Amino acid sequence: MASKVAILIVNGVLPLENFQDSLEGLGYSCVVMENIASDIDLPSFNVCIIGVSSLNQKDILISLSKKYLDKPFVYYLDGDILKHSDEFDIICESNQISTSCTSRELELVIELTSIKRMQVFASTFSDKNVNSNHVRLKKIIPEEQAWRILFEQSPNGILLADHHGNILFTNHAAGEMLGYNPQELIKMRFHDLVSDDIKPQVDINIRRIINGESLITEVYNYRKDGSKRYVQLHEARVIFPDGNFGILDVSTDISRAKQAEEALFDSMEKYQILVENSNDGIIYAKEGLITYANPRILEMLSITPEVFIGQPITKFVHPNERSKILSRYERRLNGSVEPSIYETVLVNSNNEPVPVEFNVNLTVLQGDTITIVFIRDISLRKETEKAIRESEESYRGLFDNASEAIYILDSSGVFLDVNVNGQKMYGYSKEEIVGLTPEDIAEPEMNDFSEIKRKLKLAYQGHSQTLEFWGRKKNGDAIPNEIILSKGTYFGLQVVMAMARDVSERKNAEAILKESEDKYRSLTEQIPVGLYRLSPSGDIIYSNPAFANILGFISVDKLIGQNISAFTNNDFITDLVEKGNDDLNLPSEEEMQKVDGSKIWVRNQTRVNYGANKDIYYIDGVILDITDRKLAIDSVRDSEEKFRAMVSAIPDQLFRITENCLLIDFAPTEQSFYPTLTIEMLGKSLKEIYPQDVFDKFTLAISNGKQGFALETFEYQVIFSNETYYYETRIVPSGNNIFLVLQRDITQRKKVEEEVRMLAQAVTNVHDSISITDLNNNFLYVNPAFTSIYGYSLEEIVGKNASLLKPIDAEMEHGQTILEETIKTGWQGELINVKKDGSVFPIYLSTSCVFDDDGLPMALVGIANDISERKRTEQELIRAKEKAEESDRLKTAFLSNMSHEIRSPMNAVLGFIQLIKADEQLSETGKQYVDLIQNSGNQLLSLIEDIIDISKIQSNQLRLAKSYFDLNQLMEELFLVFSTQLKTKENVQTMLFRPELANPSPFSVYSDPVRIRQILTNFLSNAIKFTPSGNIKFGYTVIIDDHLPRIQCYVKDTGIGISEENQMLIFERFRQADDSYTRLYGGSGLGLAISKGLVELLGGHIWVESLVGEGSEFFFTIPYIIDEENDSFHPKKDSKDFRGESFSLKGKTILVVEDTKDIRLYFERILERKGARIIFASSANQARRLFKQEKTIDLVLLDIRLPDADGYDLAIEFKKVKPDLPIIAQTAYALQSELNKSIESGCDDYITKPLDSEALFDKINKLIG
Repeated sequence: MASKVAILIVNGVLPLENFQDSLEGLGYSCVVMENIASDIDLPSFNVCIIGVSSLNQKDILISLSKKYLDKPFVYYLDGDILKHSDEFDIICESNQISTSCTSRELELVIELTSIKRMQVFASTFSDKNVNSNHVRLKKIIPEEQAWRILFEQSPNGILLADHHGNILFTNHAAGEMLGYNPQELIKMRFHDLVSDDIKPQVDINIRRIINGESLITEVYNYRKDGSKRYVQLHEARVIFPDGNFGILDVSTDISRAKQAEEALFDSMEKYQILVENSNDGIIYAKEGLITYANPRILEMLSITPEVFIGQPITKFVHPNERSKILSRYERRLNGSVEPSIYETVLVNSNNEPVPVEFNVNLTVLQGDTITIVFIRDISLRKETEKAIRESEESYRGLFDNASEAIYILDSSGVFLDVNVNGQKMYGYSKEEIVGLTPEDIAEPEMNDFSEIKRKLKLAYQGHSQTLEFWGRKKNGDAIPNEIILSKGTYFGLQVVMAMARDVSERKNAEAILKESEDKYRSLTEQIPVGLYRLSPSGDIIYSNPAFANILGFISVDKLIGQNISAFTNNDFITDLVEKGNDDLNLPSEEEMQKVDGSKIWVRNQTRVNYGANKDIYYIDGVILDITDRKLAIDSVRDSEEKFRAMVSAIPDQLFRITENCLLIDFAPTEQSFYPTLTIEMLGKSLKEIYPQDVFDKFTLAISNGKQGFALETFEYQVIFSNETYYYETRIVPSGNNIFLVLQRDITQRKKVEEEVRMLAQAVTNVHDSISITDLNNNFLYVNPAFTSIYGYSLEEIVGKNASLLKPIDAEMEHGQTILEETIKTGWQGELINVKKDGSVFPIYLSTSCVFDDDGLPMALVGIANDISERKRTEQELIRAKEKAEESDRLKTAFLSNMSHEIRSPMNAVLGFIQLIKADEQLSETGKQYVDLIQNSGNQLLSLIEDIIDISKIQSNQLRLAKSYFDLNQLMEELFLVFSTQLKTKENVQTMLFRPELANPSPFSVYSDPVRIRQILTNFLSNAIKFTPSGNIKFGYTVIIDDHLPRIQCYVKDTGIGISEENQMLIFERFRQADDSYTRLYGGSGLGLAISKGLVELLGGHIWVESLVGEGSEFFFTIPYIIDEENDSFHPKKDSKDFRGESFSLKGKTILVVEDTKDIRLYFERILERKGARIIFASSANQARRLFKQEKTIDLVLLDIRLPDADGYDLAIEFKKVKPDLPIIAQTAYALQSELNKSIESGCDDYITKPLDSEALFDKINKLIG
């Protein structure tokens, strides 16, 4: 049964459900009364809680408070009385409670109120008349019996002593408080109740009291059992009947009040940490104006508190949203039910829109209606939603516009989707194909279905497969397909992607290319130092065992695929690129992190390897663990730094003064104090430095210090720049009439009481899950959002360990790492948690540590967001990206194959035309036929190059090869080529002027000379084509400005001109100014589209200015990058003066590896003329045999595409045996990636088909001439 009684007086406003359960939980029996009158007698009670909504009820409350002087009264305000809450002169503000009050806060309010009431009751023993500073017992209590009854029934301890401090009388309460019986106390002195160091002060206080002062002090009294009680003493002088003076001591036990005060401060500190570290912005508004804002909202709007605080929130709302916000707010104030959570748009300090989610709460705080708004930045969510829509549209466009037929099948071989070309290939619609299997559209007797199923299964397991499949169209026709099967992802489902090609006219029999991944592996695994290789993005693609061991991995397999950033504290890749290779040759000492979270020091030496297009290809590194040596060096340095930090961290202002308050000296401090001590103040009196009231406190403290030789403490406040600052001053004797002064800024401590309730409201209403745990991860506190998200009640979770929320298979080491990082600097990251119902969900957790005054960790704070929705969005983005990448890869493969299949036959056509022209005696008619064939072949080759270029530009696969070159020389070469063409044409009345050069030669320019030449060639070819008569000018100018220095190239003609409406049309693919031009003048309509794409890749701009009948002027610009290292430009000169006619290969043996008979014949004809001995191999196996047999091979001409092997692998084999043997790769693949691959596989040079004999002789001459 409860031993305490609480009376609850409703008065129509007190919400019983908010307080009755809490009071019963605190051990009170509750007596509920609906209404009371001012003259009613209340039953015996320990606390009374009254609801007050009118002035009449306020008067009743004040009357009861006076009637029951020793009982605590707590009140709850509502209604019109809120306007008069400042008139409660009897009840202080701390007695007021609200509906948001927790059980612990209610308990603290009752305790504080009880103590204050006891102090008021005790004060009746002191005469407050300023003209009388002692108590006259006979005046207060005329009868001895009444005197004794009053003393005995007092809840306060009362001691009566003579002028020496000998105790003459004590009441029962004093005995209980001190643990003595009255007989023992009467034999004692005041001095026996305090510690030895306080006894001199007791003598001083006795003299002051006897001299007429009344003292109120707070001290520790020692009980009989040795324990201490913190008490407040009211001491005054009394006059005994014999005329002698005595001392009356009234003691109030305030130990619980002190504990409550400390608990209140701890609670405030926790609330402040949670609000200040919240991931959401939080503001308080009163009467429409912002009164508080946490750091997150200031960061979100890029604004300072001075600009933000005091402004209406609507000032920062986007103009389009303000009226909606104001209308919703007014409706809610008028009682309308409105959603508290909604989306809107704010405007930051840069006038940029910031999409946010508002959570608006109205609450009553200290009698005022306060608006609390939680603001969450949803910019990322909005961008993610937009990215998902765009990604889906991009995937469907790529899928349906792919030039190949693409089918998507599930693991059992059922068609799930098909693109447009796949529908056309078989004549079925998408709806007819989806749901069928390959057997349903197959030619029954021409397929091995067991083999097809086997390859489908392997493809689904991640092994790409190639197969030949005979299908039957909807019209009954049979169709052979070459199909490539690969594993893919289709809206989260693992599927098989099938790319089909119609191979009715040709069947592709080449093997899938493979690249060796185990180069040098056996050697590096034996080296005791760590070796590694990184991708351009920092992923570890190779590691030897030593490197894995340094990072704490048991095996290399677990390390491969992880990113180097997980083990470093810096942006590893960016730092490497910024330093350049020259700096990377020297080793550097760096701090890294092992897989278990421990720190190590290493000596690291890296090297960036670049590809032919200047992009990073990979990064190699060598690493050595130097942790032991580094720790030994750092320990000495850390010791010194800690000492310095400890000295500089003292927050006090220290100075010394004389007993006359003259400033002797002071210690510099980084803290700001007002007034600020300066050297000019030395020797001056504090009276000249501090205000008079503060100076008086100094003199009093020094006076007291001289008497008691003890520490004196006082507080004061100063106003500076309209701000009030509070300081605590401690004065202690320090030598002969010298006093040491320590001042501490306590402004923050004074303000925290005002902030505690706001912080409590914020934590209670925030949407984030917030928890506080001890250092063993046991929950001390969780907010309502936590219980809502996880499904546990407060009673179920408090005291439990945080491991309750972890999945069963969670790694214990990870939890330890989070704990260590939280104590050090805080931790942020993603985790998987488990709710009470067993469901698993992802969270983003941010942790921080709470430290005590000694800097030791005392608790951990965690703020978590449920990121389930974000994770689902990320997965959708990843799947869309994978589909786009797969489509891009298929397109690249198609371009590569098309280049090879067309260039290979063109090699024989153009090659043998060159031989016929050189060797055969032809008639004039024959020569015309040969020239016609050669020109047609070159035009076809040019068209193929244009198609490949435009495809590469569209798919972002075209790579530039920038270098410094002489632009003047390039212009002169173009003039020579095109002026010669004009001379050979009949009936031409067009004149080409020499180039107009803005700078003298040589003029060094940094760009891609091949692409510059290609653009100008297109311009000049068009000018000649469309200028039957007239003149053509071309050249460049240099434009220098602060924004962007650039070179502007141009070609001007007086030809037929272009109408204004067609001037943008000509830069589109397959378009000319008039379709009739295609017939009159020829051309594919790709040249200008390619030129536009190339100019944009080079970072420039292209345009045309033209008038019909007067001519056209074509312009393009490129950035002008000045070659600061080379003031002059020196073109490279070959070491040999090569002339194809005099070139000889006599005595040289050349191994030609080529599977095409026509091309072998071409090589035989051109190489025999130079005297070379030629041996042919039509396959990789035959090439290996000849390579072993022939000991005098001087050069290898190697086709990279062979029927039985990969030419790249064969080159690597030859180089391992003979590293110095020159190899020239011949390839029909025109893509830059294939040419780069030739060099990376060990080939010394490469040449593309169709072959140019002079270019081939030039490369051979450089290698073995």
